[in-house]
Amino acid sequence: MNALLPPPTLAGKNARAVCLSAWLLCGALGPVLAQTNDTQTSETQPTETQTADPAPPIPPVDAQPTPLPPAESTPAAESPVSTLSFTQVQAALRSSPGWRSAEESFRAAQLSLDAARARAGLNLTVGGSASASKVPVDGGDWNGNVTLSSQLSAAVLPYGSAYDGVRNAQQALARAALTLQDSRQNLTLSALQTYLSARTADAQARLNAAQVELATRRLEVAQAQRDNGVIRLEDLLTRQGELQTAQANAVDASASREISTRQLLSDLGLDVTAAPSLTLPSAPNVPNAPAPLDTLLARAGQSRIEIGQATSQLADAQSGLTSARRERLPNLSASVNYGELGGATGEAGRTVGGSLDFKTGVAAASLSLPLKDSTAPIPTALGLGLTGSVNVFGRAENAAIASAQSGVRSAELALQSARSSVDLDVRRRYNDAQSTLRLLDVQRSALSRAQTTLASSQARLSAGLDTTLDVQAAELAVQSAQLGVDQAVNNAYLAARQLDKAAATLDTALILAAGATP
Repeated sequence: MNALLPPPTLAGKNARAVCLSAWLLCGALGPVLAQTNDTQTSETQPTETQTADPAPPIPPVDAQPTPLPPAESTPAAESPVSTLSFTQVQAALRSSPGWRSAEESFRAAQLSLDAARARAGLNLTVGGSASASKVPVDGGDWNGNVTLSSQLSAAVLPYGSAYDGVRNAQQALARAALTLQDSRQNLTLSALQTYLSARTADAQARLNAAQVELATRRLEVAQAQRDNGVIRLEDLLTRQGELQTAQANAVDASASREISTRQLLSDLGLDVTAAPSLTLPSAPNVPNAPAPLDTLLARAGQSRIEIGQATSQLADAQSGLTSARRERLPNLSASVNYGELGGATGEAGRTVGGSLDFKTGVAAASLSLPLKDSTAPIPTALGLGLTGSVNVFGRAENAAIASAQSGVRSAELALQSARSSVDLDVRRRYNDAQSTLRLLDVQRSALSRAQTTLASSQARLSAGLDTTLDVQAAELAVQSAQLGVDQAVNNAYLAARQLDKAAATLDTALILAAGATP
């Protein structure tokens, strides 16, 4: 009631009249403010932690991409969702454009490896030839023949150049698997952050609505006090400014909530028209303290995606150096042929043969079968061959080797840089995780103080020392402090998941389901 007493400068009958008017005004507004206080208290009173059945575990993500559903079965083709939980986010994320695009890139690398293996594997070639001859030209007869031939070849020497394509495709597939894993982790963390941002924006919108209500009540009381000459015009204008500020903040919070929700639905490939009425019930639990830093650094050094990619690039560079050095070796091949290799006329009959190229590592077996017997008998013979050649001028191989050696050194430096970056990233994320937990304790202390202030204000109201507006303001402070705690929990949870990613311990299949409280 002290706020409603007249200023000490008023005296005499005018002062007593103003005082009496103020008491009458308080008595008239008391029931209305009490009812408003009860309603506000029931809305702002912190609810108890809800308990629900734990979310069903989601199968872990395999390295092999899961089959994609048909376009008509994706969530975007269904009716707009009204409630979106963590588990539903995880399910919808698997059908989102970003997730499917990452899987298609991995599939392309798989197909490239299959093609490289097919080229280096068993290959059968079938051919034919036709010939005609006239001996002698002046009076001889035309003799024709058709010959069918086939060749079976395969790369049999693992160090041969024929396997270079397979080795490169294998390294490319390994990098594609790491890229797929990184894309899934980034998409999951992005969806999680957007989900929590939308929840925070929704809570902020409710807080701003309560602030508008309180500012409206204060302005009504101030207007009544001004009509009775209790306060100055400047005080009334101050209350009007507070209401305008609260209304502007409420509009901004509502727009922020809709934008965040639309962003979440867009990232998941869902219908964005459900944004205004979408309910986001899931909230993360407070994460545990992080594991020891040395343990996290050791794990990251072994399994971090960036290190795996840099290691694969180094293996590629070393393979290129080996190939360049092999090109400097002489070309050497051996062959064997058996059958009717040729008579006096040079005409060949039925023959079989084999060859091995030591440089490429390809072995081949061939068969030649004429469809018409020769007019003259052809003796059966066995032929062995060994051919070789070496480049003695224009040593382009030396330049190729120097280039490959430079590539190896560059890849080694890239690997060192990746290890250093990973170490710094883990340390940074570790500090962030610890810092957010400390800030959470600070916000909890602020909430405790706000709750104590609310209890004191309610007691003073019962004793007639405070007004219902004071209690409503204390309730609003509790709601604001609770929002601060919720934001601190969100930040701590996100920091913990970022640390998991930095330490290569993040499981994208369980991140949105484990520890979530619907």
